Amino acid sequence: MKWWAIEAGEVLKILETTPQGLKDDERKRRIERFGLNEVKGREKSPMQILIKQVLNPLILILVISMITFLYLDHLSEAVIVLIIVVVSILVGFLQEWKAENIMRELKRLLMPKSLVLIDGKVKEIDSRFIVPGDVILIEAGMKIPADARLIEAKELSVDESILTGESFPVEKRVEKIEENTPLPERTCMIYAGTLATTGWGKAVVVATGNNTELGKISKSLEEIRVTKSPLVIKLERFAKQLSIGIALISVFIFLVGIFRGYDAIYVLTATLSFAVAVIPEILPATVTLALAFGVREMAKANALVKSLPAVESLGSVDTICTDKTGTLTQNSMKVVKLVSRDGEEVDAEDDEKLSKVKDLILAGYICNRAVCESGTCRGDPMEVALLQIALKTGFIAEFELVDEIPFDSKRKFMAVSAKLGDDYLIVVKGAPEALEKILNIKMDVEKYAEQGMRILAFAWKKVKKFEGFSFDGLEFLGFQCLIDPLREDVRDSVEKCKSAGIEIYMITGDHPSTSKTIANWAGIEGEVISGKELAETDIEEAVKKYRIFARITPEQKLEIVSALQKNGKIVAVTGDGVNDGPALKKAEIGVAIGSGSEVAKEASDIVILDDSFSTIVKAIELGRDVFRKIQRIISWTLPTNGGQGLVVMFAFLLGIQMPMMPVHILWINTITAGLLGMMIVFEKREEGLLRLKPTRGEIMNFRIFLRIIYISILSLLIAYYLYFTTGKMSSAVNGIIAVGAWYLLTPYVDKSFFEVGFRNRFALLGIILVFAIQFTITSLGIMNLEPMSLYEWALTILAASSVFAAVEIEKRIKLKSRA
Repeated sequence: MKWWAIEAGEVLKILETTPQGLKDDERKRRIERFGLNEVKGREKSPMQILIKQVLNPLILILVISMITFLYLDHLSEAVIVLIIVVVSILVGFLQEWKAENIMRELKRLLMPKSLVLIDGKVKEIDSRFIVPGDVILIEAGMKIPADARLIEAKELSVDESILTGESFPVEKRVEKIEENTPLPERTCMIYAGTLATTGWGKAVVVATGNNTELGKISKSLEEIRVTKSPLVIKLERFAKQLSIGIALISVFIFLVGIFRGYDAIYVLTATLSFAVAVIPEILPATVTLALAFGVREMAKANALVKSLPAVESLGSVDTICTDKTGTLTQNSMKVVKLVSRDGEEVDAEDDEKLSKVKDLILAGYICNRAVCESGTCRGDPMEVALLQIALKTGFIAEFELVDEIPFDSKRKFMAVSAKLGDDYLIVVKGAPEALEKILNIKMDVEKYAEQGMRILAFAWKKVKKFEGFSFDGLEFLGFQCLIDPLREDVRDSVEKCKSAGIEIYMITGDHPSTSKTIANWAGIEGEVISGKELAETDIEEAVKKYRIFARITPEQKLEIVSALQKNGKIVAVTGDGVNDGPALKKAEIGVAIGSGSEVAKEASDIVILDDSFSTIVKAIELGRDVFRKIQRIISWTLPTNGGQGLVVMFAFLLGIQMPMMPVHILWINTITAGLLGMMIVFEKREEGLLRLKPTRGEIMNFRIFLRIIYISILSLLIAYYLYFTTGKMSSAVNGIIAVGAWYLLTPYVDKSFFEVGFRNRFALLGIILVFAIQFTITSLGIMNLEPMSLYEWALTILAASSVFAAVEIEKRIKLKSRA
């Protein structure tokens, strides 16, 4: 049906609905008939994820090794490699499937709400329950939930780039158009997935789910995508490069072994064992699992992460650009003072004197888009506060809304035309400076702004006939002063940021004096600069001097973020409005406020459900924890693999007996990587992270590289010492495993074991399980491991403890050098 070519009234008749919307019973029937309003996208199936894991280049190398072992009739080695392959595939599969499920659940939580007229009453419902025939209300910042035909529109513009690729918003009108009009020019239609950028409208839904234009072209509007982290990409690239290096070294080892006269099959077996031992095949999966666990922990803290890369990026943030209302404050506005045109102050609780500002209160009631029904109010917090004082005092009136100029962040005022009886009333509400220009007067509001109050000025005029908005002859009524209390935990969170080396900038559209007062209450110190002053200043110099920015436009907010980045800052930006999108996208981390617009949520990396600044700080702390956990995973995994590789290299290069068989090397790799390495992921959150300075993403630094080298060498020496001392390969094998266990107790890059203690119960559990397995297979002589006496077990564990001692000494030396 070409709805755009049909008059709006006729569309309502065809869909058997009215401008007041459908009744509840009819909506339920239509949900059963049409289904939920969801576009079915392509989701990864378990089989697709499994195939992806199997085709991993590292897994393919292991499979080739397994096949070679089978060909050489080395059944035990082939079984061990098979175990490694199965464990690697299983871990990779489970972590990716878990990440898929986490992101799917977060997508459900972020499902947009829509305003729907149901039997004449405005209700807010999940967009997936919208049906054809529903009458929906559209406001700036809303995501359009379904394809719909406009029946009313006022200065409505819609960003349809998701469908058309056109970057400029399209102005919408109600009038029908030609049948053959292409989609980008259908001005009376709005489409699912597009974004209302300005104005408001009313529309009747004509298509939902897969019947929408979005559904027809089979593009799932994936608000949340499971994205491969840049860190994981680097690690996978590193693993591939390492594989090439290992292949070259393996060829070298093979040639040396043949030159020394070793049996060719033995040399081939040992060379394959070396290759399998030093490949950190479980590393990418372990890191991604750590990121996925970070996403889950952040969700518990009311921070919904839309993509895995944001988790690691959070750990590096050193600058937060926060707005004021609802983030630092409670966003629960209340009118506390009213000031008449003559400057007389009236306390909002002084019922006897409120009649003196009756017109001022009535103006706030008429020039208002908030709605109160059955004791529940919905709308902008400031407008709700204006509505509440009007309802409380009874200074209200029956009126018919004729026309409206919606509030705009640039013009900073709103105007309506209302019919009261036989007369028309033009009411203007806005920032004092906006009305000062319109009325050509000067308002004295500084003392109220300095008390942290937000000020709205009002003016009106009566006309016999409304012929469009004309502001000549407006009568100034006065202004209403509102206050939004600071959140209780904000000051403490700001102090934590200071300790963590994180700078805080407050960027707001509010009055400079109000902004400075609220910022100082929150602990954000410094001078304030207004948007007007900023326009005449070098922004890169301004961000070095000022921390409080007031009366800032969205364009200036973007410029501030860019200037901070040019100064080398890693920036997190909060936003809730339609025009915050560019700044949110520009920042390393875009943080959308849960109660904000869908535009802001789409442009962001994280959505804060409770709108609280303290949640942002918690998210940064969790990001740092994930970052440092990944550091520990890498600094633990690489030396444990490196030690095994050195054992093979050393034996071949010097022509001496290897202290363990190839099957033992394979077994060590399975036990250490499969049971011990994964335990780091489950470690409790590290304490004191907000007392550390921000990192710059240096996962692999010189200190970690040095540790990898000396632990690998120590592992080699311990293996040979135990082998020559006891004459048993089982001592060398268990010694290498004990090295991994001891190192697991102190994997922190910069914190001593004696400082943090036994924080990781999973690590202790893993160590106990590993040694229980080792004791059993050693005692039973499995894989040609000779039984060991208690003395030999004690010697093995004691010798391996030298790694623990070496790491602790290294940390102590580093701490002393800092002091």
